[in-house]
Amino acid sequence: MNMKQIAIYAVATLLLLSGSALAQEMVIYPSQGQSNEQMEQDKFQCYTWSKNQSGFDPMALPTTSEPPPAKEAPKGGVASGAVRGTLLGGAVGAIAGNSKSDTRTGLKAGAATGALVGGMRRNDQVRQEEQQRKNWEQQQVNQYAQGRTSYNRAYAACMEGRGYSVR
Repeated sequence: MNMKQIAIYAVATLLLLSGSALAQEMVIYPSQGQSNEQMEQDKFQCYTWSKNQSGFDPMALPTTSEPPPAKEAPKGGVASGAVRGTLLGGAVGAIAGNSKSDTRTGLKAGAATGALVGGMRRNDQVRQEEQQRKNWEQQQVNQYAQGRTSYNRAYAACMEGRGYSVR
């Protein structure tokens, strides 16, 4: 399964679980004595017209745009950032020390600081990527809901124009 398929399944699941995206079924009553056969013909014609007017097809599977690209994480993740920070901080601390004891103290302090900063940077990147993914998913849900609302309004107008009561 490729990334786009995974994204489509994720958004489809969100659409099903999202209360705002679930379309309320319309209740249609033939207020001018139309037969069931006539009502089915009118429903199909209004479906076609509404789909063309709104650009939304409620019978089609939801589609998505391409998800935001994930930045390639350095191998090792947070630990790798901490290790690199430890090495760099240790080197800087060792160089800054004047005596042997200062060098050891500087090495330890630099290593600890470097590990902390390296790990924090990687955590920030992971959080930003997660937020981008959530924003993209919400945008997809909103687009679907807007399309469905537009379709429902067109469909109701069409059916009312043909003499049906729509709620």
